[in-house]
Amino acid sequence: MKIFVFFIIMFSDFVIADDCSFANVSNEYVIENAEIDAKYSFESKGVSFIAVANGFGPTRPGFEHINMSACLMIKTKWDILWVGADSGVCPQQKKLELHAISYSRLFNEKMIQLAKLSKKYDCATEL
Repeated sequence: MKIFVFFIIMFSDFVIADDCSFANVSNEYVIENAEIDAKYSFESKGVSFIAVANGFGPTRPGFEHINMSACLMIKTKWDILWVGADSGVCPQQKKLELHAISYSRLFNEKMIQLAKLSKKYDCATEL
């Protein structure tokens, strides 16, 4: 039964429709402003990172040299940019994917710098 529910969720219209939502908001993610956006986000909401849903599992740009711990995965807020995950393909997917990854890499790298210095962030030592 669990497998059946999993397949319904994975292949439902809701999930497929969500896969390309970045196409509708990509103009709000200006690559040149990513570091400024990260600083503003840190000051207003605290530590959060951006993942890019572009395959079976999301890509986490800027985290290539960081071991993903339970603290980073569970105790940290993650926003997801949907550019066409495993259940769907978006029009202009490569262009959207490059845009989302470029933005999130700069955002995440700046956020990592800020988070390392934060006394309020529980996972700072893991960065």
